[in-house]
Amino acid sequence: MNMPLPILAFVFDPIVPLGAVVLVGILLGIFTIAVYWRLGSSLTATQKVTLLILRLAALAAVLLLLLQPSRVEPLPPVFSQQVTIVGVDDSRSMGQRDVEQGTRSEAAKSLLGEAGLLRADGTPNSASLRLFKFGAEATPITGTSLLRVDATTTRVHDSVTGMLSSLKAGEDARAIILLTDGHDLQLVNPAKTGLNARSRQTPIYAVPIGRQGKVKDVAARITSYQPYCYVKQKARISGALRLIGCELETLDVELLRGDKVVQTQRISAGEDPEIPVHFEVTEPQVGQYEYELRVRPLEGEVDTENNHAITYLNVIDQQIQVLVLEGEPYWDTSFLQRSLMRNDKINVDIIEQYATGKAHRIRKKDGGKLKIPETPEEWRHYDAVILGRSVDKMLSPAGVHSLEAYVRNGGGTVIFSRGPAFGAQAANELEPVIWTDGVTEHVRLKVAREGQAVAPFRALNEAEANADALPPLIAAHGISEKKPLAATLALAQGTDGAEAGPGFIHRRFGEGQVLSVGVDGLWRWAFNSKVEGINTVFDRFWDQLILWLMAGRDFLPAQQFSLRASSANIPLGEKIYVRAVLRDANQSVREIPLTIEQNGEVVTRTALTVSDSRAVDKLTAEYLPAKTGKYQATAQFPDGTKQTARFMVFDENVEQMEVATDTNYLRRLCESSGGRVLKPDELGTLIAELKNSNDTAPPATRLCSLWDKAWCFWLIGLVFGTDWFLRRRWGLC
Repeated sequence: MNMPLPILAFVFDPIVPLGAVVLVGILLGIFTIAVYWRLGSSLTATQKVTLLILRLAALAAVLLLLLQPSRVEPLPPVFSQQVTIVGVDDSRSMGQRDVEQGTRSEAAKSLLGEAGLLRADGTPNSASLRLFKFGAEATPITGTSLLRVDATTTRVHDSVTGMLSSLKAGEDARAIILLTDGHDLQLVNPAKTGLNARSRQTPIYAVPIGRQGKVKDVAARITSYQPYCYVKQKARISGALRLIGCELETLDVELLRGDKVVQTQRISAGEDPEIPVHFEVTEPQVGQYEYELRVRPLEGEVDTENNHAITYLNVIDQQIQVLVLEGEPYWDTSFLQRSLMRNDKINVDIIEQYATGKAHRIRKKDGGKLKIPETPEEWRHYDAVILGRSVDKMLSPAGVHSLEAYVRNGGGTVIFSRGPAFGAQAANELEPVIWTDGVTEHVRLKVAREGQAVAPFRALNEAEANADALPPLIAAHGISEKKPLAATLALAQGTDGAEAGPGFIHRRFGEGQVLSVGVDGLWRWAFNSKVEGINTVFDRFWDQLILWLMAGRDFLPAQQFSLRASSANIPLGEKIYVRAVLRDANQSVREIPLTIEQNGEVVTRTALTVSDSRAVDKLTAEYLPAKTGKYQATAQFPDGTKQTARFMVFDENVEQMEVATDTNYLRRLCESSGGRVLKPDELGTLIAELKNSNDTAPPATRLCSLWDKAWCFWLIGLVFGTDWFLRRRWGLC
């Protein structure tokens, strides 16, 4: 619509542009005069003039309607209460001490006082001043004494929207003034927030507080959780360092056992925002050990509280119960049996079938008659089951199904030591791959990316440089299908370097795990003239492999109950989940007392209970820690034994990670709203300008139409009707 055209006390508000109306009027006027002047000779000049005047009058009336004549009427002025909104950032980043006043929050209070906005007691000195604190949302406050800098996040868009929504009927905001460091974790485009404020005719001004530019900060966290390991077994403690402003710095990373530094690494940070760090430890005695990953503070680092992280390592010496089933004896199985028999960590039972209905039964320790388990409960007596070839000759289909249930539901471990273990029953769910009959001869093992962090394969990498330690293997089996979630830990390569297939494949199956060996000839690793006894690569590899698999189980060997926490490190605000598992699912245990302590004081007493009626062997409990610190959860089991799971609750808040003031964000926010970023000494000047602004809205008017009346319609109709009547009366068509 075009702008109204003032004519004295009236205005025209044309529907179409004024020029178009005038042009149409001129053309129609000329056409009408020409037509009416050439009317038939039967009409007199007076009759022609009369018809012409009537038609021009009707045309003028229509054109006048297109101009929409209206009268301008003034409206009484609307008075609104003008307020100034001040928002003070109350998130944790405002607790940084990088300004002269101390913390950023203290600097904000000082600025408000210097600008004359506060009384001596910290309360607003004017009724037109609305004071807010904001973090996750904006909250009205009556004074700066209510600022706590404890908000765990900053959501600027929601906070600004909340401040505008707080205005009552008859109130308008002169401006919103934000005292903040510019942190925003809501990730809403600041232009959107600014345009929303502009639509309310409320500009946003911001005073950046805090150190600008790069800020150094290193945060350490534990990334691995190994519930337990065995005496003298290598255990890896893995962590990650999150770096801000530490490009090309040299970091000194320490591993502490208790209060003593046991290992140190010097790492070049480079330009990566996060770098991994690993330490390997061994413990000679049984016990529970606390390890701390710590980074020495850098020069100029603003926050050193997040430079350390704690984890726990449980060291045990219970023997692992292993069952070996072999239906087609071969060198690999024979050498493996001998290695397990002389390993003092393992108690092994062996059933080796050498002819139909005939088998050798060997027990490392006398324990009565040895037979093949038939039910999942009987399989649960073993921590690991190692299968050779042609095991389908020894197990019935029902036996295979019970073995599957032992792994899927009982958390068991099965190792396929010679690739395909089943013949007629090859369509089982246990094996992580489907093997083919094809083989590649003379291969070597190469550790895959997924096996780099696994202890036994790290040992292979170390031995790879010694050709005598890792001689070539006889062959590798081909595969036709790899099942979901199966991880290749090592690859087999031919003599030409071409990949021959997976050498070792691991897969989680239900609550348990399976591992399949796809190469023949591992026994060759047992022959090394430079190494004697159990120190051969073959012995060390199988020892470390079984220990690694056991570390991923719920159960401690030779124990009827197992207690495990979901993690050794829990962020504050998240729950810790504790689970107890019964080795014998037929035990009627419905509740196990659980005590949670912090620093030797009991913080809660609860119970582990059955949460799923289909899994009565698993009891769970959860707890939400109220504060940071070291905790331990102790369960009292029905057999009189106790087990303890220790965990650390830490407070890692994003607000305290990236602590540099973000002036770019504040500039985009302010400029899109019609405001600007202020220097601290400009705040007082702005307040004075806002006070001197006009508190009333400009005079308002309204248009009252003059044409939408009944008499206008009848008048136009009368003119056209008279014209038509006279034309007919005087003999014109």
